[in-house]
Amino acid sequence: MELSPLARERLARIGALSPEEKERMRRSSELDSLLSQYFKGAISSEDLWIELKSLKEQCSESIVKEAQIKLVDTLRLQMSQEDFEQRRSAILAIETMKHEGKYSSLELVLISIEALRQKYTQVKEQTYEQLKNAVERQLQAVARQALKQGLKVNVESSVEANIKNSPQWKEFISEHEKACGEMYNSYITKLRELI
Repeated sequence: MELSPLARERLARIGALSPEEKERMRRSSELDSLLSQYFKGAISSEDLWIELKSLKEQCSESIVKEAQIKLVDTLRLQMSQEDFEQRRSAILAIETMKHEGKYSSLELVLISIEALRQKYTQVKEQTYEQLKNAVERQLQAVARQALKQGLKVNVESSVEANIKNSPQWKEFISEHEKACGEMYNSYITKLRELI
């Protein structure tokens, strides 16, 4: 089946990018490269700010928002403190480029995210320790009984395996991650709205 000339023309237009789309893709690629250097530690937040300011002057103000959105998209509930701080400082530094920035509002949401991250980790560790103490006591009792029968039980390696496979731990982790995840997602939504 042969296509009509009109259909061929439409297909050709679909495949071709407009000059604006090409420029947007080039700019986005340049921004990705810049952020990659920042994440690798090759440039500081100050260097990122300078490079982004130059890009903003060459392109448009939208590059600032795009950079912040890309940084927000890399935030995770479970990430190292160093990685979180790196992203936080970049998001806030970039905000200073805007004419009508919302620095204080962004900072408050980022502080809330940090508090949630700390609470998430703290509650998880406390619950693990509580389960660990209970399981250790049980396994030590079993080990004493086994020793009377001439068997040795490695309590330390058995404790972690028992905790990770216990229904209490699995249920706790499921509920904890769901609750914290929902709160985290609401904070990320607020950040995106402020940007």
